[in-house]
Amino acid sequence: MRRPLPSPKLVVSPVSQVEQSAVSPPIDLRQTFVESFLAARELQPNSVRSYGQDLQQFMDWCDRPWNSISQRQVIGFKTYLLDERKLSKNTVRRVLQTLKSFYRWMSMSGHVANDPTKGVQLPEAEEAESQELSDNEVEQIYQAVQESKFPERDRAIITALLHGLRGEEVSKLNVGDYQTQIVEGYASKQLHIREAKAGSTGWVVLFEEGIAEFEAYLAWYGTQVGGTRSREPKAALEADDPMFLSYSNRTKKQRQRLTYWGIREIMRSIKEQTGIDLHSHRGRHTYATNLLIKYGLGEAEAMKLTRHRDRRSFKRYTNKKEIYAAQVALLRASGQL
Repeated sequence: MRRPLPSPKLVVSPVSQVEQSAVSPPIDLRQTFVESFLAARELQPNSVRSYGQDLQQFMDWCDRPWNSISQRQVIGFKTYLLDERKLSKNTVRRVLQTLKSFYRWMSMSGHVANDPTKGVQLPEAEEAESQELSDNEVEQIYQAVQESKFPERDRAIITALLHGLRGEEVSKLNVGDYQTQIVEGYASKQLHIREAKAGSTGWVVLFEEGIAEFEAYLAWYGTQVGGTRSREPKAALEADDPMFLSYSNRTKKQRQRLTYWGIREIMRSIKEQTGIDLHSHRGRHTYATNLLIKYGLGEAEAMKLTRHRDRRSFKRYTNKKEIYAAQVALLRASGQL
C-alpha cells in the first residue's frame, strides 16, 4: 500500500544580521534632483542652503514625485504658506521663485514634460524697510565688543560690516585684500571683495575710522602665534592668510578661518549684551543709508559702492532718503530749521 505524499511546507530561512544591514533604505529621488539642481548653479554656500530649505518645504508638504505635480498643487502650496503658516508675502515670493527656478531647470533638463509653476502668480511684494543702526546703537556695539575675548578682531569685523560687507564676504577676506588704491592722486585704503553674492565683487573704500581699526587689528594680528595671545614674534602675515581667524578651543591650534556662522555667533553675543536686534546685514543697511543721507551720494553712486545690481532691492534705502528729505523740507517750511 502506497503511503500518501506529505503536504508541502513553506520554510522561511531567517535573514542574518549581516544581510539585514546590507539592505539600504530607499533613495528619495526627489532629493537627488534637488542636489543636481543646486550643483548646476553657481551659488554661494548661504544661497545653496536657502534654496535647499525652500524646496524642502515643498517636499515636506507634498510627497509626490516631481513629474506628477500639478499646477493646482502648486497653488495649494502657495495658499498653505500664506494662510496656514502665516508667512509674509515676501517670504512666500522667495519660496515660490525658488520652486519656479527649480522647475525651469527640470524642464530644460528633460526631467519633466510640463512645468506646473507656469501661470502661478507670485504674491505682490511688500515694500521692505531699511534696518539701519543709529549712531547711538553703533557706539553701544563697539563698547560691547571691547568686553569680548578678542576685541581687536571683533572691532575690525564690526567695522567691515559697517562698510557694507555681507557676513559671508567678511569671512572670506584675506590679509592681502586690505590694499591701497590710488584715486585722483590720493592713496585710498580699500578692501577687495573677490567672492560675493551674485558676482557682486569689487572694492570698498574705507573711512578714516575704518582705516584706523584695520591698522590696529593687523598690528595685533601680527603678534599672534597659532591663534593665541603671545609676545613671541611671528613671521610676517602672508597675503593669502585669512583676515579673521577662529579662536575657539576646537580650532585655535589649526589657524582656521572664521566662518559665517562664527560671525553670526559674535552678533548673537552682542545682541545679548546690548538688547539691540542685531544681525550682520544691519551693518550693510547702515552703510547704504549713510551713503545717501549722511554723505549725500546719488542713487547710482551708492549702488556702485554697495555693489547692488537690482534697483528694486535698493529701493528701501532711496525710500528712507526721500522720507528724510520730506521731513527736512517740512521743518524748514515751518521755521523749525
